[in-house]
Order: sequence, then structure tokens, then C-alpha cells
Amino acid sequence: MILKSLKLENIRSYADQTVSFPLGTTLFEGDIGSGKSTILMAVEFALFGLGSEKGGALLKAGEKQGSVILRFEVEGKDYEVYRRLERRAKSVQQSEGTLKIDDQIMNLSASELKEKVLEVLAFNEPPDPKAQSVIYRYAIFTPQEEMKAIIWMRPDARLQTLRRAFRIEDYRTAMDNSSLLAKWVNDKAIKLASHSRDIEARREKCQAVKMEIKKCDEELDYIQTGKQTLEETIVKLRQKADALQKSKDALGKALGEVPLLEKQIEDKSHDISKLEAEIQDLNSDAEKIRPEREKLSNFQKPTANTQAQLKQELKTVREEQRRLRAVHDVIGSKISDYESVGQKKICPTCDRPADPLDFEDKIKLKREEQNRASENVAACEKKIEETERLLDSLCQYELYQETLTSLNERLRRDENDVEKDRQKINSLCDQISNAKEKLANAKQQVGDFKNISREVEETAKELDGAASQLTKVEKRISALEATKSELSHQVGELDEEILSKEKEKKAADRLKEYQIWLEEFLTPTLQAIEKYVMMNINQEFNQHFQKWWGMLVEDPSKESRIDEDFTPMIEQDGYEQDFNYLSGGEKTSLALAYRLALNTIVQKVSAGVRSNLLILDEPTDGFSKEQLFKIREILDELKCPQVVIVSHEKELESFADQVMRIEKKDGISEIKAA
Repeated sequence: MILKSLKLENIRSYADQTVSFPLGTTLFEGDIGSGKSTILMAVEFALFGLGSEKGGALLKAGEKQGSVILRFEVEGKDYEVYRRLERRAKSVQQSEGTLKIDDQIMNLSASELKEKVLEVLAFNEPPDPKAQSVIYRYAIFTPQEEMKAIIWMRPDARLQTLRRAFRIEDYRTAMDNSSLLAKWVNDKAIKLASHSRDIEARREKCQAVKMEIKKCDEELDYIQTGKQTLEETIVKLRQKADALQKSKDALGKALGEVPLLEKQIEDKSHDISKLEAEIQDLNSDAEKIRPEREKLSNFQKPTANTQAQLKQELKTVREEQRRLRAVHDVIGSKISDYESVGQKKICPTCDRPADPLDFEDKIKLKREEQNRASENVAACEKKIEETERLLDSLCQYELYQETLTSLNERLRRDENDVEKDRQKINSLCDQISNAKEKLANAKQQVGDFKNISREVEETAKELDGAASQLTKVEKRISALEATKSELSHQVGELDEEILSKEKEKKAADRLKEYQIWLEEFLTPTLQAIEKYVMMNINQEFNQHFQKWWGMLVEDPSKESRIDEDFTPMIEQDGYEQDFNYLSGGEKTSLALAYRLALNTIVQKVSAGVRSNLLILDEPTDGFSKEQLFKIREILDELKCPQVVIVSHEKELESFADQVMRIEKKDGISEIKAA
């Protein structure tokens, strides 16, 4: 990230101020309280919002609203972020802001704006609007006093802070979560195990119910066998009763059938006589039709053509006749013209004199042509006569055919009627024969009617007894089936309960294995990984810290290092020295060396961070002049494209590319280029 410009409106001691940030080293210098640190606070506010700060700490006293506009560059792309503060009732709050990217402006809430800026900067950290950006605070800008506070922290508090800065607090979070998860898994396993304790009792009860079902099945099998025997008996009795009833009905009918059968025989004999007379009439009509049909059948078809074809042919010949007559008339007219030339000796076309001898041959040829036309006309007339004759004959033939068809149809109907009548006579003869046979049987069966009636009554009594017994059996079967259904339902519920308890028992066993894995493998592994990562970071941090300390403090008797808790250790002449007893310049050197080492490590472990911007706030408080000039060497070593230094030390002007002086008059801060 490279800063381009910052516009402040009603921010702390600034009323309306715009400041540019060129590449290279820019020094903001001014007296204490002139408003130097406000510039850095405004940059951080523009990027990440208030965080843990109170809005009242930024908004100018007495003003209702204030704003910050920051332009910056990331990977060669320009961005502009705008944030606004408003005084509402008793508090100051952030309002909706904007982010401008390539002339496209997005209106975003405070939290959305922070999330978008983190995305642009590629800072992999949660977009909590109430938290400061850890990566920014430890990789780009850490206030000097805050860095001293980190050094003077208790070791455990310092480690926790550095874990966040190094982005490895996830290991500690994972270990805590692992412990919580292991406890939850254990509680869940205990609960599931308690649910499945009575599984054996459920199994025994299920087995007992299944035995009851087995007894029901055995009794049902026995009763079903008896039921089947009764049903077979009832079927046989019903068949016997039906047969007897049919016999009785037949015998009962026989009493009234005798006179009816005699009447049927008489009526059918009369019908036969009528049908025989009808057959005789039909045969007589057929004998009359046959001679006329034979006569019409002998008439031959005069032509293979149809009437339509003949009419079309007649039409064609007549048209040809008219055409030939027209040709004949044209030739006659031409002959008349030629004969006129012979008489008048003048050409009728051009009115010039003509020789009659020249037209004699033409007249001769035209007369021959006229004769041929006359012959063709005569041939057409003959053809017309023949065609008309054929057409008349064909019409006569087709009329005869229609008459013949009608006669054939009439003859066929007569023959069919004769055949039908003969079939009816045969059927009536069969019916008379059957009626005579039935009459004989009816007369024979009248005597057996009383015996059949008595047997029908006895069979009905047997059938009623069997049906009553079957009803009792079916009621018992229904009761057993209802009992079996209820027991089967109980078995189903018990099986589901047993299956559920077995699953819970398996789940409890599996959760116990998970608990063991979490407590005995995952947590120790995470601890080992965290320790290994911290050890590697500690070693590299120590190298950078010793490097910067050696550049800032040129005292061969004093050496420095970082212990395992990242506590700076100072040794003088081989004896450990408490850094609380260092001079003011040495304490500042210690904090700056620690700050630069932390900056290097955080940039390395945080994805997306590039070492192209460094902000130093009062990095030389208490430095001697010799130490002040060490800052140049440090900046040359860092090779950072953009460095922003806030200090009241004028000696830093000599190696700054740009110097911005901040003066405060009547409570209003102003920035001017030196």
C-alpha cells in the first residue's frame, strides 16, 4: 500500500486540511500537541474505522460532523475511501461511507467499508468493526508508546498479543475449542450411554411378546384347519341344496309345463305350414325371373371404353371437324383470290399487275389441298356417327346391366328367403321334438315332487347348523388376529426402540473414541505445532532484533537477545541487566529495534502484506545526536518505498525527502511544506 493524500475536515484540531504523501521519506515535525499524531490516527480511521476508539476522540470539539478522505494505491490501482462522523445526542457515531475504485463509487456501511478495505489490502483477518487491524498495527504502524507497553507487559500477556500479531492465535483457539469439544463429546457420550442401559430389558420384553405371537399363530393354525373343514362341508351342502332346489323347481314347473308344451307343439306345427306355403310362392317368382335374366346376360358390351371416354372422344373429333372446316373455308377463300387475279390481272395484296399464268399452279395446289380437307371433314363426320352409335349402345348396355343387377338381387333375395324359411322349418321341427321330449319328462317328474321337497328341507337344516358353527370359529379367528396385530405393533415399537438404543450405544462408543483422540492426540499435536512455530518465529525475531539493536546502540559491552517469552534481555560485560535501568535513548532504541523486528515478522507471516509503507511515530524520543543519524542507516537498510515519520526532532530533516511542518494557532492545526 502507498498513501497518496489525506483530506481532514473537523478532525481533532484540523478544520479543513489536505496533505499529500509522496514516495520516499516524509517527515511530519512540530511541537508536542501540534497535531502530528492526528494525521496517523486519521489514516487508520479512514482505512479501518473507529475500532476500539471513541468517535468523540476524533471529532473536533463543538462540531456536529467531520470527515476523512484517504487516497491510496495498491498494486498500481488507485482507491479513495471516505468516512464520516456525526454527533448524535450524547455520542459520536460513524455514518455510511464510500469506496471509490476506478471511478466507481460504492456506498457502504462502516462494517461493510472495513470488510472491503481488508479485501483490497489482502489482510486476512476478521472484519470486526470494533477491533483494530492487528496486521496494520504491527506490520505498518505501531505507536512508539504502545510498543514500549508491549515490551513492559507480563510475559503471558505479551505472548498473547504477539500471537495475534503473528496470526497464530488460531492454534490456541483450536486447543481451547478442542477441549470444549472433548467435554461436549464426553457429556454427549454419557447421555447416550445412559439412554441405552436398559437395552437388554427391552430385548427380553420383545422376546416375550414374540412368544405370545407364536402361541397365537399356533392356535390360529389349528382353528384355520377346522374352519377349512367347515367351509368345505358348507360348500358341499350348498351344492346339494342348490341341486335339490333346482330339481324341486324343475318338478314344480313340470306341473304347469304340460299344457304349455302341448300348446307350443300345436303353434309350431301351424308355423311350419305357413312357411312351406311361402317357400312355394318364392320358388314361383324365381322361375319367372330366370328367363329374363338369361336374355339380358347375353347382351355384350359394345366397347371397352366408358361413357366419359366416348364423350371426350366425340368432343375431340367434333373440334377437329370444326377446325378442318375452317381450313377448308380458308383454302376456298384463297382459291377465290387467285381466280380473281386471273380475271382482273391485278395482285389483291400490292395492287400491282399480275400474270394469271403464275397463279394456275397455285390454284391447282390449293384445290388439291381443299380436296384433302374435304376428305378429312368427311372422315370426322363418319367417326362422329360411329362414336355416337357406340355411345347409344353403351348406354343401352349399362341400362340392361342395371336391370340385370336388380333381377339378380331379387332372385338372390328369393333364394335367401327360401333358405331362411327352410332353416326356420328345421328349427321348428327340432323345437317340436324337444317340446315332446320335455312333455314326456314333465309327466314322468310330477310323481317325484313330494320326495324332493322333503329332502330339500333336511339339507337346509344341516346347512344352517354348519353356518352357525363357522360364525363362531370366525369370531375366534378375528379375536386372535386382533391380539396378534396388537402384539406385532408392540414388537415393532420394541424393535425400533432397541435399534435406536443400539445406535445410541454405538454412537456413545464412537464419541468416546473421538474424546480420546481429541484429548490424547489433537490437543498435544496443536501444542507441539504452536511451540514449533513460535520457536522458529522467536529465532528469526531474535536475529532481526539483534541486528537493529546493534545498529542503534554502538556499545560493545552491551548485548541483546530475545528469550522464549519474547522478552528483550540485555547483558553488559556478561551480566544480565534489567532494561528498566537503561537510559531514555537506550529504551527508545530497544523499543524501535523491537518494533522493526516485529514489523518484519508480521509482514512475513501475513499474506498480502507488502513492505512498501512504514509509519514511525516518535521513534527517536531520547536519542542522542549520534543515534538520530543512525535512523538514516536504518531507512537505507529497510529500502521501503514510502516512509512516514512523525517526530519533533528537527535533526531528522537532513535525511527526509519531504518535510511537513505542523503548527497550531488558536487551536487549529495547519500543515505546510518546509
